[in-house]
Amino acid sequence: MFKKIVIIAVNVFLLIAFIICLSVSASLRSPLRSQQVIDAWGGQSGERFAQISVFFPETSEFNEDSIRGLHTSIDRALLAASLESRPGRNLYTDAWSATGMVSILGERGSASAKAIGVGGDFFLFHPLYLRDGGYILPGDIMKDRVVLDEELAWRLFGSVRLTGFEILINNYPFTIAGVVARESDSASSKAYTDGAGLFMSFEALSALTDDEAGISCYEIVMPDPITGFALAAIKDTFTDPNVHIVENSARFSLGSSFAVIGAFGERSMQKNAIAFPYWENAARYVEDWLALLLLLALIFIAFPIVCAVYYSVRIIKFLVRHGKSAVKKAVKKYDDRKYEKYLLEHYEDSGDYDVDDIIREVKES
Repeated sequence: MFKKIVIIAVNVFLLIAFIICLSVSASLRSPLRSQQVIDAWGGQSGERFAQISVFFPETSEFNEDSIRGLHTSIDRALLAASLESRPGRNLYTDAWSATGMVSILGERGSASAKAIGVGGDFFLFHPLYLRDGGYILPGDIMKDRVVLDEELAWRLFGSVRLTGFEILINNYPFTIAGVVARESDSASSKAYTDGAGLFMSFEALSALTDDEAGISCYEIVMPDPITGFALAAIKDTFTDPNVHIVENSARFSLGSSFAVIGAFGERSMQKNAIAFPYWENAARYVEDWLALLLLLALIFIAFPIVCAVYYSVRIIKFLVRHGKSAVKKAVKKYDDRKYEKYLLEHYEDSGDYDVDDIIREVKES
């Protein structure tokens, strides 16, 4: 009896641990809004889309001119698949970014900060919470608008209500379009270590830093009518083996977690000179934890499954054994009644025999 109680207690503990692993996994996935662009772009259309990121080595010369050539290649691939845009609705959207250090002077202070130069629909992919104002938009004609994070806003002005204010970046005037709060989830908080920063157009950042290096990250959401179509189209465009391409659409799925476990060790090797942006590092952090939690969940659920199979087999054997016995008894009872009926039918009219005695003698024999 004590052994059974211990087994039950162990199984309950392991099942609770298994459920905790699943709950923690779900809580890790949901906050990363940079991995959920398909929901915002696809909406209720019911069409299939894929979200893909491309990361370039530090020596890459991929720039905004390259983007135009890329759009031509993507349009050609979509046309070949009989996919055409509808009036007022593009089939895909994309964004690109790079980083650089700049010097900033505000009303109450100055700072040296990392600037992220952005292009395309960057804030659709990275919808940071607005504390004031608005984002830099793809249709902005003037490239002198910037978005500060709240840490830099407090350092330069002692406030986050700064829409329309001016700052000097590398001694050039820029207008503040808005102020944002950085992501607060655990993965992004660990991944972002650059301190106060700001966002500006990629074109303006390139001009300010005189940096010949190109775009470091390109992101796109595009139709994926057949699984793998979008990824193949992007891979056909970027043939450089040093470019790192990630299909984000299902990177937190069960299958992807198994793939991370399979690539354990090798995954940590940096084989090319690519500095991932913080949002990709946050996603990789979540991937690693999901793989670990999956492994723990499998370990926790293994013993309850073995116990369930063992006792299921025992119950089935018990039912089969007792079922056979019950069938035999039922058959014997049926045969006895049938024989009694036969005797009654044949000896009922005979006065020479006592039917009850005949039945009793037959049963005893």
